[in-house]
Amino acid sequence: MKILPEAFVSMTIRGNVCIMGGYDDLSKSFFDDLKKNKKQSIFINFNKSKTKKKNIYNLKVYELKKILNLLKLKNISIIIFLGKIDRPNLKYFKLDGEIDKYLPTLYNAYEKGDDFLLKSILNIFKKYGYLIKSPLDLSASYSLNKMDLNVDPDLRTKMDIKKGRDILIALSKFDNAQSIVIIDGYIHAIEAAEGTDQMLKRVIEIRKRNKTIHENKGVLIKMAKKNQSRLVDLPVLGPKTIEIVSKANLASIALDPLSTLVLNKETFIKKAKKESINLFLA
Repeated sequence: MKILPEAFVSMTIRGNVCIMGGYDDLSKSFFDDLKKNKKQSIFINFNKSKTKKKNIYNLKVYELKKILNLLKLKNISIIIFLGKIDRPNLKYFKLDGEIDKYLPTLYNAYEKGDDFLLKSILNIFKKYGYLIKSPLDLSASYSLNKMDLNVDPDLRTKMDIKKGRDILIALSKFDNAQSIVIIDGYIHAIEAAEGTDQMLKRVIEIRKRNKTIHENKGVLIKMAKKNQSRLVDLPVLGPKTIEIVSKANLASIALDPLSTLVLNKETFIKKAKKESINLFLA
């Protein structure tokens, strides 16, 4: 669903906006809608896959001097981090006169995990006076509300959701996993580096081998890590998720609507209803 102007609250915020991250389906959709109200907005793509489009700049994450010069040139005051970023390898970083002073901090954060690394990058831009905003602060069209959710899971589903939530919270201290699949109290898969979609494909194969794929049961729990910043690396769901959940013959998805981005929300909700997949609060 395309964002309507009245749903995009960024027009009440003074200053131009820069989206930094990976140019994927979600960030592309968000950027296209952002430009309707903030025509001077730009996108800095950090991934190896380059994009040749107006107002999109392909830079390396370590090219801090170029990034800062570009932000100044384009009168940027607000930064949003959005889109899956290829994990940078610090040993390939090149000095540019600006990134140099932050390398010790980045190396230390890198060893602790992605969450620490991302927060360190956020702090760098904050030091230069930029306002970092969450995508959820700028638009209501990429998140569900309680009216979009089913309200009364059965006891078995409630127990599965609670178990999955407790496990994800426990794993948060290891900077690990935003998704888990629980069926009748049994863990079928925990998201690793491959992402949610690939994890769900593993569930399909497991259920086929166990000859339980014909049973419509189980829940995908997806939620932000405990104490995770709302400014970066939020959980993402979309119509493709519904398709794979349906193939895995899971009955439900549990999520936190306050910290989950939803691509093509209207299509997502319609597909969930069509496939009889319940959406519950995690």
